[in-house]
Amino acid sequence: MASSVPKRVRASSALRPGRSTAALAVVCTLLGLPLVSACGPSNGAANGPVRPAAQSGAADPATTGGGGTTKGGATDPASAGSAAGGGTSDGGDGGASWALTAPQVAAGYPQRRPPADMVRRFNADTRQNAARLGVSGTPVHAYYDDRADGAWIFYTGVTGSGFDPDHMHDILDHLPAVNNDGAGDRTTTSAIDAKPGEHGGRAICNTVLVQTELLATAVSTCSWFTPTTAAGITLISKADGTSTKLGFTAVDVAPIMRAIRAEVEIRRR
Repeated sequence: MASSVPKRVRASSALRPGRSTAALAVVCTLLGLPLVSACGPSNGAANGPVRPAAQSGAADPATTGGGGTTKGGATDPASAGSAAGGGTSDGGDGGASWALTAPQVAAGYPQRRPPADMVRRFNADTRQNAARLGVSGTPVHAYYDDRADGAWIFYTGVTGSGFDPDHMHDILDHLPAVNNDGAGDRTTTSAIDAKPGEHGGRAICNTVLVQTELLATAVSTCSWFTPTTAAGITLISKADGTSTKLGFTAVDVAPIMRAIRAEVEIRRR
């Protein structure tokens, strides 16, 4: 990858004098990446401790130690076994049969309705990506409100049977790629393994980093897979001026994914 996706995309580093936060909010809104997006995550470790997004500030020490390697051979804490929730593969209780639900409150986040145009774009992408994964079953989705960070949390998934977690993980696992449009705009996509949480299975985060003459922002989706569930969490900055971050990388989203998963995914009887 030509440049690493930063662990945090903040105003102090992403906006130069004259850059417009309003323009940034528009781009964040347009980058509605759903479950199993074809885009990929940041180079930061996606295995921090489970906690609300409002508290996921600087990189946590728990995400910076241990072994493991990235595709490029560098040390990658995300693939190490030091974080809570088992390994990046079928750790925890991965042999259990799970089903997805959509409670009114998950991990402290209440359900709310994002703007209709954002929902429409997100749902269209979700249908395409679900077809790409080849999963079918009972769809489940909800939109949660991260008021502290000024973000919408898009949760979407499918409960079914006979899913192959390794295969679905590999569909989303790809080398970093950079696309320049010739006019100064650059889009970087990447993927990184994440700890799936105590329910086991496989998890992966995908991030798209957009850099233009006016702004730089990142949007990430963290997805998890078991033989009976396939789901993902995406954070998208609000365009109403309440967002406290310019974008969300895998470091931000992975802990939220695990926290929400622990409450929306239930054991089948």
